[in-house]
Amino acid sequence: MRAFLHLALGLPSLALLCGTIIPLIHANAWWVRIFDFPRVQLAVAMAIVLVGYAGLRCWTPFRWWEYAPPALLAAGLVWQVAAILPYTMLYPRQVADSREDDASSRISLLISNVLYDNRDVPALLELIRETNPDVILLTEPTTWWQEQLADLEHEYPHTILQGQDNEYGMLLYSRLELIDPEVRFLVESEVPSIRTRLRLRSGEVVGLYGLHPRPPGLLRPEKDEREDSDVRDAELLLVAKEVAQLDGLPVIVAGDFNDVAWSRSTHLFQRIGGMLDPRVGRGLYNTYNANRLLLRYPLDHVFVSDHFRLVELRRLRHIGSDHFPMLAVLDYDPTAAAEQDEPQADGDDHEEADEAIEEVR
Repeated sequence: MRAFLHLALGLPSLALLCGTIIPLIHANAWWVRIFDFPRVQLAVAMAIVLVGYAGLRCWTPFRWWEYAPPALLAAGLVWQVAAILPYTMLYPRQVADSREDDASSRISLLISNVLYDNRDVPALLELIRETNPDVILLTEPTTWWQEQLADLEHEYPHTILQGQDNEYGMLLYSRLELIDPEVRFLVESEVPSIRTRLRLRSGEVVGLYGLHPRPPGLLRPEKDEREDSDVRDAELLLVAKEVAQLDGLPVIVAGDFNDVAWSRSTHLFQRIGGMLDPRVGRGLYNTYNANRLLLRYPLDHVFVSDHFRLVELRRLRHIGSDHFPMLAVLDYDPTAAAEQDEPQADGDDHEEADEAIEEVR
């Protein structure tokens, strides 16, 4: 019985440690990168197994070598918690709270992956009426979705409409004036992104990028293989490098990144672009999968340059998609940059980003 219990705890310990070590491999293979996602789940499972080891230790003494598995598991748990900790209220906030009452420099942004075969348009429209955002960014809309949302254009006269029937359409509706809006295909001819500038009510101009790259692990029937993370990472890094060269223009980058907030690639994107994450110091704000309570990850993001403070960040209710919508309300504040430390890239970061982009090209 004693040997059986050690084995019953040892096998899941080995699996959990492998799940912790694999994402440390510097590779873009899909089977490596998917282990970036379940850090919270792995941490909870590790804690449960450690409780099992504690119970076993109370029942029978351990030989010295029998302490090795729980010790390694505890080290793995510390590693996972360290990665998750910034996305809790125990950590300093990366984007400061707003101190402004002037709404003329404020922008409210609703982002939502609507799910291409979802048909609950009324739920989305009701949410838009309740939140009353200045800008709406939708990912995965088909041409059917674009047709169903045509009436939005009366209230949101400035638009970028790229409905597509391949799960990568994008629609942007804005009350604020759009300057030089464009749809771009940065890496793949079927996967669009949005770039525009917005004129705030105060007259200030800010940049806005909308992204929805392919996720790793997705089966590509035309290739009969699963998607690695190289295409996703290259698109994120191309935008990050462009943002870094905008010479002080306030910038917002938003959308479904198909990447978690704590991954190596997301952190590299932040350092290259000097982008701040409003999640840091506030919470996980898991947006996917809305239909599976135990398998949820922060995939939908709003990153900002250091010109912004945060008024509100909220995950919204379920509206029929497999993603929860997100609402971010931001204040443009020229004084914020002096108080907020943007992530800094070093030479190795730039070299890694250049290699990732060149590999896809």
